[in-house]
Amino acid sequence: MNNEYSKDDGVVLFNEECSICNFEINHYKKRSKLKFRDCSQLGDKYLKQLHIRFSDNSELVGVDAFIYVWNHTSGFQFVAKIINLPIIYTISKIAYKVIAILLFYRFKIKKKLYN
Repeated sequence: MNNEYSKDDGVVLFNEECSICNFEINHYKKRSKLKFRDCSQLGDKYLKQLHIRFSDNSELVGVDAFIYVWNHTSGFQFVAKIINLPIIYTISKIAYKVIAILLFYRFKIKKKLYN
């Protein structure tokens, strides 16, 4: 396991304006003591993937960020262990990139239509 996963000062940056992102994050908010911050105004970098930012300005992104969240959320540690398995981890990173890109463009198109 990467040492970064054991840091306890991470802030979860998520797109509160994305209904899918917000729905999922609300589950984690109820079952963890993590700090959460809306990143919808921070630029596309943060809208494309889930980010965890630490006090030393290091970050975890994408699947690694989700593993951090799951390790710090009651009842989700088993998900982190499964995703951390080598083959599943690799497949998860590929699948997440595809899903994240689709959600990002869906969000951008929806935002453009309603603004």
